[in-house]
Amino acid sequence: MPAPLAAATARRRSPVGWLCAGLLAVLSCAASAAEPVADALQAHLAAADASLHAPQLLRALYAPRAYRPLWIGGRVDEARAALAGAAAHGLSTANYHRSAIEAHRADATPDGQAALELLISDGLLLLGSHLRSGRMEPGTLTPRRQLLAVDADLPARLAGAASAAAFLDGLVSPLAGYSRLQGALVHYRNIADSGGWPMMGDGPTLHPGDADAAVELLRTRLAREGMDGPVGAATGLFDAPLEAAVRRFQARHGLDVDGLVGRQTRLALDTPATARVGQIVANLERRRWLGEAPGRRQVRVNVAAFTLEAIDGAEVALRMRVIVGRPYRPTPEFADRIRYLVLNPYWEVPPKLAVQDKLPLIRRDPGYLAREHIRVLQGWGEQAREIDPARIDWWHVKTPLPFRLRQDPGPWNALGRIKFMFPNAYDVYLHDTPARELFAHAERVFSSGCIRVEDPLALADWLLADDPQWSPQALRAAIDSGQTRTVNLRQPVPVYLLYWTAWVDSDGTVQFRRDIYDRDAPLAAALAAPLQGE
Repeated sequence: MPAPLAAATARRRSPVGWLCAGLLAVLSCAASAAEPVADALQAHLAAADASLHAPQLLRALYAPRAYRPLWIGGRVDEARAALAGAAAHGLSTANYHRSAIEAHRADATPDGQAALELLISDGLLLLGSHLRSGRMEPGTLTPRRQLLAVDADLPARLAGAASAAAFLDGLVSPLAGYSRLQGALVHYRNIADSGGWPMMGDGPTLHPGDADAAVELLRTRLAREGMDGPVGAATGLFDAPLEAAVRRFQARHGLDVDGLVGRQTRLALDTPATARVGQIVANLERRRWLGEAPGRRQVRVNVAAFTLEAIDGAEVALRMRVIVGRPYRPTPEFADRIRYLVLNPYWEVPPKLAVQDKLPLIRRDPGYLAREHIRVLQGWGEQAREIDPARIDWWHVKTPLPFRLRQDPGPWNALGRIKFMFPNAYDVYLHDTPARELFAHAERVFSSGCIRVEDPLALADWLLADDPQWSPQALRAAIDSGQTRTVNLRQPVPVYLLYWTAWVDSDGTVQFRRDIYDRDAPLAAALAAPLQGE
């Protein structure tokens, strides 16, 4: 083409043509700029950098892409915004290199850009791991700085994600309750940031129909939280709308729903908004410990709510009340699998309980052992021999006891008619109980760590539903025989012992429970604490 014609053609080129040419030039420049950064990236990863939490995963991320950066240019701000989203999960953004990222942003050298690149990716990998599995070791206050074996897929997920935010969103708990709890966190943070709500303080029990200055304070308090519906007109009369609001408040705090504002209701009302924020933060972490809750069929015990649910897919097949450990003998948090049931069980009194609980009773009442059908045994199995308790000097016996106490099966047995076994280091399990009257209490902290279930036969039927040998009729006949028998499950069923003091129902009702073991504040503080190296 002659030069004049070529020039004329260039002048007539469409805007799209100019855009393509410009875009190619920009990409070419970006690629050229990325090459020195790639060299610096490779050098950084070859060295030992104690500030990085996941150097092995970073190498797995960058080696397949010839160390080309992911975030150079405009994507840095997008990645920074995604990391800042840690706050929406109750996590501290400071723990994901926030300060170091800001310090390196202005460094335009290849070495500075490489350092910025690695800090961003390292922060995203760590945050992704925490969102998926929790920042603390499950059930503890021990920070989990190292990533898990399951996180080996994170580099490929990050490299293939449309954005940093999309990468993180794909790791958030798929359970609906998690996102609902995040919404509650926003609500209670807004209240706390704007001064919280008024305190009721000590005072006499308020009854419907009362006319008192404290009634107007109660109305203001409930309206400020905005979770219990209409609270009635602004008067000092404890009227019907206010009573209804009090009842709703009591129901979602696990209190006796009587419409009276007594000591326990006042204590719940006077829990500060900041404490509710901490409670929600702690419970978001506990949700993360649950992960995806593998297994279609599972049993979940919420220790703080004194409830058990047998879950089949998306449906709750059974729901019942439970009794849990006293504060000085708390029920632990962990996950395992129910593997077998024991019908008409013996109860081997744990050595600690034998000394602390049973020995004082035996000393005071010589007939206690016979009345409770408890035998004194020495040895195990066929070698075990029974000892006459009348021949033991209980006042001078050494501790720990040189023998064991075992209660015979029967209606008197502390374990009732059936126990559900998932052998574990804590030596806890689910079981029946003859003390049925205790289920009537709103707060049920009466055990020594094990969980007593309200309807053990219904739970056993559900667990054995896939075993034709164990119909409900066959199970009851075996129990009625009085014989001790072990029944193995054909398929072990996951069981989760949870401690959820805050959650949001599917209808949006925010539920709180008293922190019976004082675990919330320490967990919230641990989550806010800096990671080593930050």
